[in-house]
Amino acid sequence: MKARINTNSNILSISGMISFILLIYILSQVNTNLVKAIGIDKPETDILDYIIGFGHVFILIFNVYAIIFVFSHFWKFKELRVLKIVLLILGVISIFSFGIEKVMIDEIARQYRFGLDLSEINILNMSYIINLAFTLLMFFFVMKTFPILKLNTSVKKPADERIFTIAQYMGILSGAMGLMLVFNLSKSENIGKKLVLYVPYFILFLIPYATVVLYWLSLKLDQKISDWYDEKQLRDIMKASVTTLILSFPGLLLFLFLGIPSVLFFFLYYIFLVLLLFSGSTLFYNKS
Repeated sequence: MKARINTNSNILSISGMISFILLIYILSQVNTNLVKAIGIDKPETDILDYIIGFGHVFILIFNVYAIIFVFSHFWKFKELRVLKIVLLILGVISIFSFGIEKVMIDEIARQYRFGLDLSEINILNMSYIINLAFTLLMFFFVMKTFPILKLNTSVKKPADERIFTIAQYMGILSGAMGLMLVFNLSKSENIGKKLVLYVPYFILFLIPYATVVLYWLSLKLDQKISDWYDEKQLRDIMKASVTTLILSFPGLLLFLFLGIPSVLFFFLYYIFLVLLLFSGSTLFYNKS
């Protein structure tokens, strides 16, 4: 197990350095060669497009992998608890920043074509800086894990309660972000056409919750399904399910007041509404 953690640490340290270099390169291109960097009215794709496109994909994969690593470290080691909590929060914000970056790039391209002020470049830069901050902090964290492995101070704690609680926080965050995007889109015209373009952002908002759940499931694969939850967790989930069922009805009434005739819109709204209600009520009963 130590060997696997050590391997993951090495992979993350190398990929962290690559992500840092890619982020610096993207930032420099955006601020010195904006038109070519974001591909405004290019007749064909060139090497710069491939580098920046690969950079975004690589950095996103690094973010997801890093968050999974932090979850794993939460389970196996008691050290650096505060740093790990900060990393989880910053990691979620960093992943959400990818959606902001795509929106800002599209908006900057539109403003450039119409000769408007490119004020959104500040938001774009801030999003990249968030990615950069997470990359640097993650690299620092990985460097701190090597001495822990050498000292062999690992203490395997019951991960169930911590991962269970983290999953609910991620569910609340993902549900709230998804609903905010739904309400924001509800104010736009031609919502039926625009909604399809925003589906990737809804998927992006689900990544933090899905990452925790998948990691939690990986811990449970060697157990019987009946042993996945303790008695209190099972009671909390049952009460949360009933609470979600009851509260979802007024939530659906709110959707009707929006007056948007889109089946896909309703589907997305319902997913994030149920996720928010279920995670919120589960956390409430778990803490009470």
